[in-house]
Amino acid sequence: MDTLLANNAALQLFGIVYLILVLKMVAVGAYTSVRRIRGGVYATPEDYAFQGLQPKAGVSEDIERVRRAHQNDLENILPFFGVGLFYALTNPSPMAARIYFIGYAAARILHSIFYIRGLQPHRTVAFGIALALMLGMLLSTLVTLL
Repeated sequence: MDTLLANNAALQLFGIVYLILVLKMVAVGAYTSVRRIRGGVYATPEDYAFQGLQPKAGVSEDIERVRRAHQNDLENILPFFGVGLFYALTNPSPMAARIYFIGYAAARILHSIFYIRGLQPHRTVAFGIALALMLGMLLSTLVTLL
């Protein structure tokens, strides 16, 4: 594996970005739990029972906002992992790989921050940038493979 990474700068960068995005996803998921614990609003009846509490009616918009940000990560970052890997394996130029990978990671990190804080149109702009970068990688990879 050392040889594979040493011979492909794009694949090495992809690995770094991949791990950073996984950490970000874990952090957003953990932040959901922190918000639930602080607010005493749990996900399931057994969580309330474990705390010796009765389930609360309704939902907490603050908790739901963080949960939706995490769900958005699952829907958008997971496809990037496959697209980014195949793109890196096409041995793209190092500059193009940096633009795509670092740009995507930065846009997704900012998207989560903007989503959790409820900042529009910033959230949509960050989403659009990440989507455009992933589609650029996808099209470039398809052209290379075809």
